[in-house]
Amino acid sequence: MAGEIHDLSKKKPPREIVADVCIVGSGCGGATAAWVLAKAGRDVVVLEEGGDFTGPELTGRDGAMYDQLYMDRGARVTADLSVNVLQARVLGGGGVINASDVVPLSDAVLRHWQKRFDLSAFSPEALAPYKKRALEDLSASRIAEDHVNRANALLRQGTKALNLRGEVMLNNRVGCIGTGTCLIGCPINAKKNPRFVAIPGALDAGARFFTRARARRILSGEQEMKRIEVNTLDERGYRVVGHTQVRARIVILAANAVASAELLLRSGLGNQHVGRNLMLQPQLPVTAIFKEPITAFRGIPQSYAVTEFEVDDHPEHGLWGYRIEGIMGTPGMVASLLPFSGIEGKRAMQLYDRIAASLLLVIDRPSGNVRLSDGRLVVDYWQKEDHKARLRDAIKQCARIYFAAGAQRIIVPTTPPLVFDSEADLTRVDSVRFDVASAPLLSAHQQGTIRMAPSSRLGGADPTGRVYGTKDIYVFDSSGFPSSSSSHTMTPILTVSRFLADRLAAEA
Repeated sequence: MAGEIHDLSKKKPPREIVADVCIVGSGCGGATAAWVLAKAGRDVVVLEEGGDFTGPELTGRDGAMYDQLYMDRGARVTADLSVNVLQARVLGGGGVINASDVVPLSDAVLRHWQKRFDLSAFSPEALAPYKKRALEDLSASRIAEDHVNRANALLRQGTKALNLRGEVMLNNRVGCIGTGTCLIGCPINAKKNPRFVAIPGALDAGARFFTRARARRILSGEQEMKRIEVNTLDERGYRVVGHTQVRARIVILAANAVASAELLLRSGLGNQHVGRNLMLQPQLPVTAIFKEPITAFRGIPQSYAVTEFEVDDHPEHGLWGYRIEGIMGTPGMVASLLPFSGIEGKRAMQLYDRIAASLLLVIDRPSGNVRLSDGRLVVDYWQKEDHKARLRDAIKQCARIYFAAGAQRIIVPTTPPLVFDSEADLTRVDSVRFDVASAPLLSAHQQGTIRMAPSSRLGGADPTGRVYGTKDIYVFDSSGFPSSSSSHTMTPILTVSRFLADRLAAEA
């Protein structure tokens, strides 16, 4: 019997929902696990706090879409206000709002996990078929040349002029028409994300999805049957309007590295490692102004990456260094990231069609944690000095690339702003300290918080994803990653979730 999507804001929820498996989160980890386990004959229920938005419901309007597609309406920040923590709250998860970047989990990172973290099961050979399947699920392909817009082409032009390494990126779009609104959802459903691949597959196998369903607490985590307390939300997801509970033998957390840890903490489950070892991969936007129109808001926003400064085999950290990737946003996004306000801000936005922008994606090591304070979620993060040093270097390299491509001016949104009119100005970067809340750092690839390890002394979950101190409660999202998996986490999460779900299906 085919499953269904139930919107709990539109009808009174059942008093109780019973299933073999309850999955919290419907993104890359949760939807993939639901698909695998439902096909294996398990009765699967998936809880999603957000709503279901597809096609024309994805309006391209900044305010409305941030309100409905992002956790805390896109305003979630670290405790010191330094990093904007961007997370999805929608059926299909982060794949609905990301830039469709497909960056597989490298063999070098897997070998690092084996050697440094003693995750012997995560060998390149064992994960190879799952990496292949993840690419198939995503319909991954190299972005076509006619979809590399002018802004990304200029980034490539400057990269080649300086003889640096770069690449046109892989993506999971099919039938893209270049609306440029990827970060607030694709109105023509061109992204082959979990909403259009794993969720339909899971539904066909009988899985049930409940939207506007906020998992609040897991009870009886050490017992055979778990109870999950669920708040049901109103149509816009603003208020709690009801309650239900799910009873299940197996619970899988796949709500992202922040929310999965938060749920365990609210439930009093897991060991001392839960919530620790958070990685945010903070990114900084850089804007280049050109003389001629660029029209970067048309076409694929992120199609070219400078990979010269990224390594995946650092002996201590595995994935390390940084990437420079072209990007563009809608007017509201861009205005919020330019370091100007008032009349000066209006003048800057008059140059909107002459802007080319990049994100400096600097890989980090565990530098934060997730905790509760008086029942409220707190995300702590302390930017390390090595991260600041690589960020300064990334600013210089990005500016050189844009100047080599003919940019007239480079703007970096620090406080005070860095404005470069030539390479001679770049020495000013050395004095940037990156004090607290002095630059609009963005995080889209949170990892860690329930790291997998061979013993409870070293981590929060065992190598099968089972949370230490619980019976059959698992983590199948990026929470379990012991170090940065990739510069973009969609594909690694799909890969690892299918790997872990296959093993669970064989044992359960």
